[in-house]
Amino acid sequence: MEDRIQINGVWYKREEPKIETPKYEINDLNVTKHLSYSFESTDFCFEAIRLYKDEGETFFNSIDIEFTDKRVKPWKVDYWDNPNWFRGILDNNPESLNVEEETIENLGPNGLGQLQAFLGYLKDKGWL
Repeated sequence: MEDRIQINGVWYKREEPKIETPKYEINDLNVTKHLSYSFESTDFCFEAIRLYKDEGETFFNSIDIEFTDKRVKPWKVDYWDNPNWFRGILDNNPESLNVEEETIENLGPNGLGQLQAFLGYLKDKGWL
């Protein structure tokens, strides 16, 4: 008797649940290739992402930055994708600093300094 149990005089055979997993085919057309740079400190994480075009030989001109504020639980994640704003932050442009006032205020002086340093690094790498 294999995996059988009797309940109230009736015999039952144990059956494993069958989970049908759909099969997927993934090829180069379904996958986005990218390059990224990350900077992480105790309080923040900045990850700049640059997507490859079509066949993966050249990049799009724009970058995205995924920002993680680790000072709060659960961590707060935000996405930035405005290269003009990035350049303005790097150059201490008052207009750029005011456009996203809540973001800049939440970063505080240390976070803003880290963001500017990271943007400077990206500029040196030719990403800005």
